[in-house]
Amino acid sequence: MKPATPDRKAATFCGALLLAMTFAWQSAALAQTMLQMPTGGVTGSYYMIGAPMAKFINEHSKLIRVTPNTSGGSVENQRRVESGAAQLGMTSQDLMYAGWRGEKPFDKPMRNFRVIGIVTPILANHVITLASHNIKTAADLKGKIFAIGAPGSMAADQMNLFLEHVKLKGALEARMLPHQDYPSMLLDGKVQVINRAGSVPAAVVEEIAAQKPIALVDLGPELEKSGFLKKYSFYQKVVVKGGTYKGENRDITLFGSAGYLIAHKDVPDAVVYEFTKLAYSQDNIKQVNMAFKGANINRADPLGGNIAPVHPGAAKFWKEIGVKYPEPTLK
Repeated sequence: MKPATPDRKAATFCGALLLAMTFAWQSAALAQTMLQMPTGGVTGSYYMIGAPMAKFINEHSKLIRVTPNTSGGSVENQRRVESGAAQLGMTSQDLMYAGWRGEKPFDKPMRNFRVIGIVTPILANHVITLASHNIKTAADLKGKIFAIGAPGSMAADQMNLFLEHVKLKGALEARMLPHQDYPSMLLDGKVQVINRAGSVPAAVVEEIAAQKPIALVDLGPELEKSGFLKKYSFYQKVVVKGGTYKGENRDITLFGSAGYLIAHKDVPDAVVYEFTKLAYSQDNIKQVNMAFKGANINRADPLGGNIAPVHPGAAKFWKEIGVKYPEPTLK
């Protein structure tokens, strides 16, 4: 056998180097941590925040890859994170409270989630009807077919609690149906009232109002009379000014709570740190806000109103940028 010439040696070396680099690249790609992040319906606030956020993170991280999934909403998200079926998710203050304590809609305590940070402002329960139905306040809901929210959603859970508290649950026909069907069902007369939780202004209200005259149902009188907000202090009152939506010129009082990102407690600290650092970067905040103006990815006050333990990976990032926050009330 003839000894290898310098050219052949160089070619062999380059080929081996290229092969090694290929394997290294593949190994690095395989080593990426895959994160499932359930959000909500495709027209809801959670998904409209989560989709562009995941896109940004996937473009800027070599460590993690985030897949935003549609879901029923906060209740389902919290259950999936609790079980480990999802590593990340979006939920609300009231459901963190209920989950930690094992109260409805959950049937046992949920202690496996940890908070990353806030993602939405207060998501108000918009109770929407057509003006022709002449439903002005919660008391007028008696005898109506009311789509209170999708199964597993924050909207359905919050509205169910409200209706029970003000003793209206048995006086109407409450249904839980897919959120994407709500506008057409209301416009076609299949239901008289729908409930969608969202930031103000909510796109779904504007969509319906562009097709037929609408009205928002004012929950203020029942909220005040029943003491609902005193008993459930993790909810906050939201006043929607007249003229915010086409056709509704009254000031309308609603209620809701803010949305938070959570992670399973066993997701490695380095992974959650990387996620938090990118999710709350100024560049991602700018991108998400361009896609959806209803976001509240707030790096200045990411844990305002938080009641649950913070994931150590997120806590490391918040400490690095000087964020101070109170001890959680749930321990």
